[in-house]
Amino acid sequence: MEKKLRLLRLMLVMALFGAASFTASASNEYSKEYNVLAANGSFTIVITGNNVIGRDGPAGYDTGVRFYKGNRLTCIGRSGSWYQVIYGNRYIWVSTSYAQPVRSQRYYSTTTGSYVVVTGNNVIGRATPGGRDTGKRFYKGQRLTYHGSNGSWNKVSHGGYYYWVSKQYSYIR
Repeated sequence: MEKKLRLLRLMLVMALFGAASFTASASNEYSKEYNVLAANGSFTIVITGNNVIGRDGPAGYDTGVRFYKGNRLTCIGRSGSWYQVIYGNRYIWVSTSYAQPVRSQRYYSTTTGSYVVVTGNNVIGRATPGGRDTGKRFYKGQRLTYHGSNGSWNKVSHGGYYYWVSKQYSYIR
């Protein structure tokens, strides 16, 4: 049903702008591309921009859905400079200019028995490295369980949750 609506919208737009013709082969081409993307598996992306517009197709219409820095989405494919993501029960497209794949946990080294000591006051606990503020704050001298690092960020746990804290305000012990 969704594909039919998309096709009808495209035909209407082309009719309004004086397009010469719309062939079934163009519709089939999009359908083939969609199926190939869906068959390739999925991965997680993180939104890097604010107020990122969700589209109904690559460079398509605005769906009214907005994503914000730090949002994590399941990506089921890519077409050019667009990621196709699952949002609720919908398939939405997001520009690769405002999102990037998340590294899997295998990239984070973990040292058993290590902990992170916080060196600043009101250090922000973030959801992802450099991502959104979770509202959690850590204080000078506080010890947190260490779970690895990514760039200039340490992954820690506290109270059953994972957070990222800047290496600028913490060190591994």
